[in-house]
Amino acid sequence: MEKRSLYRAAHQAAEAYRHDVVQRMGQGHSTAAVAEWNQLRFWLWVVDRAIEHVEGKVFWHECGRRNFSRVSQRPELETAIRKLRKLQSRLQVDGLPTFKQKEEILRELARCANLLLE
Repeated sequence: MEKRSLYRAAHQAAEAYRHDVVQRMGQGHSTAAVAEWNQLRFWLWVVDRAIEHVEGKVFWHECGRRNFSRVSQRPELETAIRKLRKLQSRLQVDGLPTFKQKEEILRELARCANLLLE
C-alpha cells in the first residue's frame, strides 16, 4: 500500500477549499478561506484521516506503522470511532452549539481521537 503524507494532503485540501470559495465568492476571499480552513476545518479533517489509518483504509505516514489497521486488534477503537463521528456530526450538522457545549464536544472529541493513535 502506498504511504501518503498528511502534510501534502492537508495542503491540497486547503487549496481545494480556497479554490471553491474563490470560485463562488471572488478572489478577495482567498486569504479568509485559507484561514477558515486552518482554524475551523483542519482538525476535523485530520481526525477523519486518523480514522482511515486505524481502519486500514489509507496508510498515512505521520500516523505510524504501529497504528495502521489497529482497529482489528483493539475492538474498543470501534466505539471511539463511532463516538468521534457522532461528535463531528454535532459540530457540523446539529446547529450552533453554545460556547460551553462546543468546548465540551471538542474536549471529548480530542479524548477519543487520542485513543486512536499511540
